[in-house]
Amino acid sequence: MSLEAITKIRAVEDGIEQSKADAKAQAQKLVADAEREGRALLQKGREKSAGASAEALKQAEEAAAVRRNEILAQAEKDCKKLKADADARMDKAVQAILGRVVDS
Repeated sequence: MSLEAITKIRAVEDGIEQSKADAKAQAQKLVADAEREGRALLQKGREKSAGASAEALKQAEEAAAVRRNEILAQAEKDCKKLKADADARMDKAVQAILGRVVDS
């Protein structure tokens, strides 16, 4: 084989080795980029999920506060009615008690 042919073969082999090294470096870069993007998407998903959870909790608390106020208002209304009914019967109760005391 001539020196020129050997030199060409070596140049081709060196080129192949360089291409392999470049391809390996590019593959590693692609993997690193994909992992970084994946972590960023995961973090974004977690943040979005946390935000949705917080919003759902806020809405539930607001609904509970509204329902609590409704229950308290109804209880107050019921108490007033019971008191009014008791006040209306108070005179009869006093008369009945006095009648029993006097009769005794």
